[in-house]
Amino acid sequence: MTTLEDIARVHTGWIIWRSDVGRWWATRRGTVDLDAIRLGCAMTLDADDPEALAAALAAQAEITAAVVADPAAAG
Repeated sequence: MTTLEDIARVHTGWIIWRSDVGRWWATRRGTVDLDAIRLGCAMTLDADDPEALAAALAAQAEITAAVVADPAAAG
């Protein structure tokens, strides 16, 4: 099973927590500009379980890398 600490260790640019109702959350440290949001970058994510949150964070890492690699796509 994936733990909060496992996720936080891999995704250092995010604050990770579990809510009191059991949902798993992550919010970025810093900001995301509007163009990046339009291309799929999220400021905050939530999931039913830690594995789903880790998968969503991995997908965000790919999206963010694509936006950074091709800033022209954002504008």
